[in-house]
Amino acid sequence: MEKFSIDTIFKVHVPLLIVQLSFGALPPITKLALVYFNPMSVVFFRIVSTAILFSFIFFIFKKEQITDKKHFYQFALFGFFGVAGNQLFYLAGLSITNAVNAGILVTTIPIFTLIVAVILKKEELSLLKVLGIVIAFSGVAYLIDFGRFSLNENLLGDVFIIFNSCFYAVYLVISKKMLKIYNSFTVITYVFIFASFMILPFTIPSLFQIDYSSIPINGYISLSLVLIVGTFIPYITVTFALQNTQSSSVAIYSYLQPLIATVLSSLIIGEKVSIKIIISAAIIISGVSFVTFAGIIKFNKTFSKLFNQLDYNGKKEK
Repeated sequence: MEKFSIDTIFKVHVPLLIVQLSFGALPPITKLALVYFNPMSVVFFRIVSTAILFSFIFFIFKKEQITDKKHFYQFALFGFFGVAGNQLFYLAGLSITNAVNAGILVTTIPIFTLIVAVILKKEELSLLKVLGIVIAFSGVAYLIDFGRFSLNENLLGDVFIIFNSCFYAVYLVISKKMLKIYNSFTVITYVFIFASFMILPFTIPSLFQIDYSSIPINGYISLSLVLIVGTFIPYITVTFALQNTQSSSVAIYSYLQPLIATVLSSLIIGEKVSIKIIISAAIIISGVSFVTFAGIIKFNKTFSKLFNQLDYNGKKEK
């Protein structure tokens, strides 16, 4: 856990709040863009345009040298999990489920981040964390109703959003080490460059299925918002924050997404919020909170034990 200070506020908490506002706005503005553009074309425009923008800024102003050619393989791996696979699943899922569901299901990111961190031996698993995972998963199960068994569009879309969360969680954990070697802008630039090549086979055909002349200005505005608000701003900001704090802390901020996505989805595209959505959101957030407080409780116990030991030694010396 990082110390709370003015420096931490501006290097960690403010950037992460911006990230969640951007990602929270992504489901409703993407829904608007999907009225005029098919899902794979949105993936293409999101990744390729952002890669071009990052590259333009990086190769003119940054120009940080890569010290080891093996690092390029790691950038490619980050691009697969954090951008290419992540966004392919997200856009495919969002096109066949609703924006509110998508906003709620991304709160599973902290759970998957913890699981990945434990598997890779980056964090320890406690009983309280296991309880949190079970509770959060039950909320997800209630929302997408696993009991239906039939892969209708809405259920399949929800499953894709969960896969998106898994991929993003892997990215948060495995990219942390590289951010100690290179500047955050260097990392995110190469991540998007590699991702842009990965998605070409899946997205290029979709570009020829669009009648660009028939798309109104609103369609292009909504696509621009997806590119700038939902992609460029959050990815560069989250990478900067990840350089200054733990991956689990970054993931924790995704708790804000259901509230932001639900409010904006209701205001922007008029989606209704059902009782089932509210209940599932409460269950998921409760489970995720257990995981969060497990780390805080462990920290407090360790601190108290250390304090008591120091106090005991002090009395013993007297």
